[in-house]
Amino acid sequence: MMCIRKWCGFVVLMQALVFTTHAFGQDSSQLEEIVVTANRNEAALDEIGSSISVITREEIDRSKKPFVLDLLRTVPALDVVQSGGPGGLTSVSIRGAASEYTLVLLDGVRMNDPSTPGASYDFANLTTDNIERIEVLRGPQSTLYGSDAMGGVINIITRQGTGKPSGFVSAEGGSFGTATEKAAISGGTELLRYSLGLSREDTSGFSSAGEKYGNHETDGFHSTSISTRLGVTPSRIFDVDCIVRYLSTKADMDNGGGAGQDDPNSLVRSEQVFVRGQGRLLLFDDYGSRSLEFPSATWTGTTGTTPTPPT
Repeated sequence: MMCIRKWCGFVVLMQALVFTTHAFGQDSSQLEEIVVTANRNEAALDEIGSSISVITREEIDRSKKPFVLDLLRTVPALDVVQSGGPGGLTSVSIRGAASEYTLVLLDGVRMNDPSTPGASYDFANLTTDNIERIEVLRGPQSTLYGSDAMGGVINIITRQGTGKPSGFVSAEGGSFGTATEKAAISGGTELLRYSLGLSREDTSGFSSAGEKYGNHETDGFHSTSISTRLGVTPSRIFDVDCIVRYLSTKADMDNGGGAGQDDPNSLVRSEQVFVRGQGRLLLFDDYGSRSLEFPSATWTGTTGTTPTPPT
């Protein structure tokens, strides 16, 4: 009799363990992270064979970093090189490959500048406003993305609005005449979703040429960023998104480091406009989807050394 009771207790315990393990497995699958860069389709992160890092929305908000280049410095195997102070030419290389072999995507659109000698992307002015996450895929990806991706891929994905309307307004100040103002609002329903981010950063800075060499002309930096994403879901199987990002910067530059390298007349102005429309059509219910891309465009205007009017 005692033996039968022990066996019954053992069976009940095993059933409880199996049920708990099954339930835990279901919860884990519901919380698993989804990425899109590795094979150009949505896939669970733990099912990807490639080396990939994801900077999430929570990490971006928690870091309080104003520029994407500051976030990329925290990613393994990435080398971020910036010339001079804020606004200076910034390149990113992956696993030692040249920066022209790092493909940069913003919501799936190539941002590499073909007009530059290396056809790389300048990260100097790209802010973190309205960014949902950043996926960094390390290693050669030329099969999927072409020769530009022989070092890897950096995919920047814009934030989508969900839930009840929410937003914030913030202002910060610091040394060297530094001031930052930000505002954002987002929300969404079953039909409409929206997000909008605004930011302004100003700093008087200091001489990048080095004050110990007698250079006292400050190198200021001024940046304005506007980013928005508007989405509409007219039916259960079709949705449309429109994405717009505008950047305007002005940066004082020096001729180099060392004595006599200050240049009060060197001023670089830059304007970037990014526009993209995209649609997604879900076919065969839950068995697959097809993306429809509408005409998208990026425009970058840079004015090099500009004489500053005398005051």
